[in-house]
Amino acid sequence: MTMYMLYRSKAKSSEELDELRLKFEEIYKRHKVDIVGFWVNAEDESEAYYMSKYENEEHYKRTVATLRKDEDYVRLGAELEKTRVENESKRLIPKWIP
Repeated sequence: MTMYMLYRSKAKSSEELDELRLKFEEIYKRHKVDIVGFWVNAEDESEAYYMSKYENEEHYKRTVATLRKDEDYVRLGAELEKTRVENESKRLIPKWIP
C-alpha cells in the first residue's frame, strides 16, 4: 500500500532552511526519492513542510537505509540540526485520493 511521509520543520531562519532544502533536493533526486511537494507556512516562512511518497513500508525503510549511508545526506542532516528548532514527521496512508 502506498505510504507518504509528512515532515514539518521550524528553523531559526527561512533563508538557512531554503538553502538546505535545495541541497537536499539534489540528494533526493540522486536516490529517486519521490518528493510530492514543499510548502512554507504563509504566516511564518521559517516553518516548512514537505511530503515524500513511497510504494510501501519496505520501500520507505530501504530508502532511509540508503540515505543514511550517503555522506552528503549525513553531513546536511547535521547542518539542518544546527538551524532547526522544531521537527516532526508523520507516516500517512491514503484513505481516499480524488
